[in-house]
Order: sequence, then structure tokens, then C-alpha cells
Amino acid sequence: MPKTLPREKLEQILIGMIASSRNLNLYPPDHPLVTGQVQKLFADMEPLFGRRDKASVAVVEEVLVFEGVPFYQPNIAVREFQRRIEERGVTAVEFHRGLTVGELLGWAQFLVEDNAHISGMGATKWLADKGIAHIKVRDVREVYNRAIDTISDVLGEVRMGRIPSAENAKSVVADLTEYLLNDRPALLALTLLKSYDNYLFNHSVNVSVLSLALAEALKAPAADLQVIGMAGLLHDIGKTMTPKSIILKPHQLTPEEWGVMREHPVKSSEIVAKMPGVGELCVRLVYEHHINFDRKGYPAVEAGRQLHPYSKIITISDVYDAVTTLRPYQKPFSPRDAMRIMESLAGRVIDPVYFREFIRVLGIYPVGSLVRLDTGEVAVVTETRSSEPLCPKIKILFDHSGRRLEEPIKLDLAKLRPGEASRNLIAPADPLLYGIDPFELLAN
Repeated sequence: MPKTLPREKLEQILIGMIASSRNLNLYPPDHPLVTGQVQKLFADMEPLFGRRDKASVAVVEEVLVFEGVPFYQPNIAVREFQRRIEERGVTAVEFHRGLTVGELLGWAQFLVEDNAHISGMGATKWLADKGIAHIKVRDVREVYNRAIDTISDVLGEVRMGRIPSAENAKSVVADLTEYLLNDRPALLALTLLKSYDNYLFNHSVNVSVLSLALAEALKAPAADLQVIGMAGLLHDIGKTMTPKSIILKPHQLTPEEWGVMREHPVKSSEIVAKMPGVGELCVRLVYEHHINFDRKGYPAVEAGRQLHPYSKIITISDVYDAVTTLRPYQKPFSPRDAMRIMESLAGRVIDPVYFREFIRVLGIYPVGSLVRLDTGEVAVVTETRSSEPLCPKIKILFDHSGRRLEEPIKLDLAKLRPGEASRNLIAPADPLLYGIDPFELLAN
């Protein structure tokens, strides 16, 4: 493997990227101070491609890693670089051989472009629209949206009476798995994005992501993650054959309608079984996801039948996403309230042991929870950590007097900066009392 540059040279490159972007905040792109800095950055990066085709920067477990070199105690410029790419939904960047000065100038513009604009359209598309071909990013929103498009295509094929290919679904599950292993918080945060009109699309992807997260936490073999992710993605495929009048009914279903609804796990498994390249285990997980922990769900099974452990993973993920989503017959529950509801289902619908692990994965206060601090401030949880469940990352939205802040204050309760007062979570807060939608806030 080609030897990388010394740490100080790599650091100089990151500093050069921030310096280029800062200059763009002050001067037009053709100003000598901008072009000169970009030219210097280009010269500093040339040695990276002497014996390799690409150079990679990634955020791994909150640490910036450049060409395999971790920056555990980064200087101000390196911290700023990490913050800027993460704010734009990027956790990994690849610079490829053939990189031009013009593309580096475009990259500097990317680092100062409005966060919301890039997050909305996707970092990959932004770079492509600028004609930047030799800089590739790993963009969590793009991966999630591609999963949405994939399940949309799969369901469309089923509606047309055709058996869909599994290849695109396998590819997107592989991407979701890779992203989850490298940046779980970013991907889990996107499961909060809900669409009333495209409920089945979002729900399918969310169940896949949540199932992968729980399976990984339960230390399922890496080879099985693909199967679990596929089962989560395809578990409701049979609902395309359920009349919309039943799926969208805002009131309680009649016994006859409920009988039709209960057919979907069987129909889903029958379709999945016909998809080329999908194994028997995936079919089984799809079939079993509504049988429930006490085996009193549906379809009815013979006495003594044992559920596959992975089916219990799909069940928990399915329940959580359904409870936190607006449906014709229910309002969405907050993540915290959803956990309380699921606690009441433990031992009946869901496996209590797996549920305890699910709480550990998502946190006592899951992402999207509105919380009250001991300072009287109110914040939304933006990222959790299983090792320190009471010390998540938050955005403070209201001060101690209840006044809405014009600019939210971002804090990591586990890593307070010098001079910052300590803060502790003391209780959940009701979003309705404050007139906000935490899900929408996180999406923005």
C-alpha cells in the first residue's frame, strides 16, 4: 500500500481548504487572494496522487480521518473543516486523480454554500451540477433518497403485476449497511423524515434502517445484515395488493376489512419468494414480522413454531416507525412516547430483551425528542450515544424564560467546551406546548 503523507502535510491540506473557503467569504472567485490560495492548495495536494488514484477524508466515530491518519486533537481549522462537511450531510470525501484547480475552487464554494440548500438537494447533486467530477462525497440523504426511489420502483413493478428484480434493492441495502456502520446517527436521524403521501416508501426504508441498527447492536453476523436489511425493505410489499380504501381508512376497520389487511404478510412473502436471488431466510422474516412475540399475531401459526430471532428485529422496527408516523387513523407519537407505548407491548407483541437493546441503540431520549434541561432551557435531541445515554447532542431552542432563540445553540453534553456551563437533561417536554415539530426542525 502506498505510503501516505506525513500528518503535518495532511493537516496543511485541510487548513488550505478552509483558508480557500474563508477567502471566498471575503472576495469574488477571481480575486488573486482566492485563486492564489487555491493554486497553493492544488500544489499541496499533488503529492497525494503520486502513487495512488484517490485520497480519502472521513468522519469515523466523530474523529476526522485523512488517508488513515486520525486527528484526535484537531486544530481550529481542521475542526472547522469537519463541522462544515457534516453540516452539509457529508461524512466522507474522496479526491480522485485528475482533480483540477477549478474543481478545488468549486469545493471551496461548497464549503461556504448554504447548509440547507445543499442538504435539500444532496451534496452529490450539488457537485455534479457544478461539473465537479473528481470529488466524490458520501451523502447520507442521497443514500436514503435512493432507497426511497428503489422501493418505489419495486412497488410499482408489483402493482403492474410483475415480479421485481432484487438487484437494485440489494445494492441500496448494501449502501445503507455501509453508511450505518460508519455514521449511524446521521442515518437514524433521517428515519424521522415522514411523508403522509408516500408512507409506504418511507416506512419500508425506515424499517430497513432501524432493523440494521438493531441487528448490528445485537452483533448479528455481517453476512446476515444484508438479509435483515432486505427483509425490512420488502416486509410490506404485499400491501400494494390491499385496497387503498382499507389502507387509508381513517376509522376502525370492519372485521372483513381487518381480515383483508391481515393477509399482507403472506402476500408479501409470496412476492419476495419469487424475486430472483432472494433467499429463504428473507422470505421467512417477511412472513413472520406480524406473528408477534407471543405468537398471537398473524398469520396464525401452528403450536410450537419458533420465530426466527431476526423476525423479532423487523417487528420492533416496524412498530416504532408506525407509531411515530402520522396515519389516517392516528396522530404521530413523539419518540419518547413511542418508547412508552412499546414498553407496554413488550412480552406480547415485541421481544422484551431485544426491546431493551433497541432503547440502548436509539437512546433514552431518541433523536427528535424535545427535552427540558436543569437550566430551564428546552432543546431537541439531534444525536445520541449508547455509551452515555444522558449526554446526547442537542440544539437549544428556548431559553430559561421560555423565549424562542433566533439561532439554536448546538451543544454536545458529553463534551462541553471551556467556559460552558454544565447542563443536564431532567425530563421530556411536550412539543405541542411550544408549537414546534421536532421532526421538521431536524429535517431543516
